Amino acid sequence: MTKGRILKLIPMASISIRKFIFLSMLVLSAGPAFAFGTYSEGQTVMTIKRFESSGVIIESWEGSAEIVTFSKDEKCAETENQCYTPVRTLILFSVRPEADGGKLAAELQKNINKEILVSYTIHRIESLALSTDFEVTGIIEVQDRLGPDLPAKKVTRKTGGKRNFSVLGKILRLEYAGTIVGTYEGLYLDTQSGKVHPFSITAQDMAAHAMKVMSLRREYNIGVSQAYATGFRKSDCDIFEINMNEPAGTLDSAKESESK
Repeated sequence: MTKGRILKLIPMASISIRKFIFLSMLVLSAGPAFAFGTYSEGQTVMTIKRFESSGVIIESWEGSAEIVTFSKDEKCAETENQCYTPVRTLILFSVRPEADGGKLAAELQKNINKEILVSYTIHRIESLALSTDFEVTGIIEVQDRLGPDLPAKKVTRKTGGKRNFSVLGKILRLEYAGTIVGTYEGLYLDTQSGKVHPFSITAQDMAAHAMKVMSLRREYNIGVSQAYATGFRKSDCDIFEINMNEPAGTLDSAKESESK
C-alpha cells in the first residue's frame, strides 16, 4: 500500500515541478508588470498633500496624496450612469532621490496641493530604499492639444453583450496589473453626471492610446462596452472607443469596430 502510494505521487510531483518552472520562467521573461517584485504600473491623477525627505543612511522622499476612488457598497442606478460618487482617498507614496537626477523630487515639491498626473509602480515586495510600496516614477505634462501621434478617434471591437454606451469625461487612472495574468484596469470620470466608474481595457493598443489621452486637459468621449461576466479582468466595463469630436458608437465608428 505504501509503495503504491509513493509510485502514484511521483508523476504528480513531477507535473507540479514542471508547472512551477514554467510559471517562474513566464514571470521572469514577461513585461514590466510581470517583473519580479512588481504588482502594477500605471498613471493616475493625484493631489500631493505632503512631501519630505526621510532617512540618513538610506535617503528617500516620502509623501501623501489624494486620489479619487469610490465605494463598491454604494447603491446607485448603474443603467442611468449614476455610479459611483467620487471619494477622495489619502495614499502614501515614495520617490527615489536619484530619480531623473533628482529633478523628480524637486518638481513634486513645487506641486504640493496641485492636481497633477504621475506615473507610478506598485511593488509586491517593498524596496529597502522606500518606505511604501507605491513609488511615483515621473510627472506627466498636461497638454492642451493632440500630438501628431494621437488620432482624434481610436476604435476597437466591442466586447460586451449587455450594453454599449458613450460618456463624456476623462480617465483618472489606468494601470497594468497582475502577476501571471495581467489586465489593464482604470477609473473614468463622467463629467456630465459627476460620477466615476471602474473599467478594464482588453485591447493593448487601446490601452496605450488611453495612456496618452490621459495627458490631455480637455474632456473626450469614452465608448464603454458592458459585459455580463468579467472573466480575468476586474470590471465588466471595457473601453472600445475614445473620440475627441463626437459621441462614441456612431454609425461610422461601429462599422470600423466591426472590421477590426
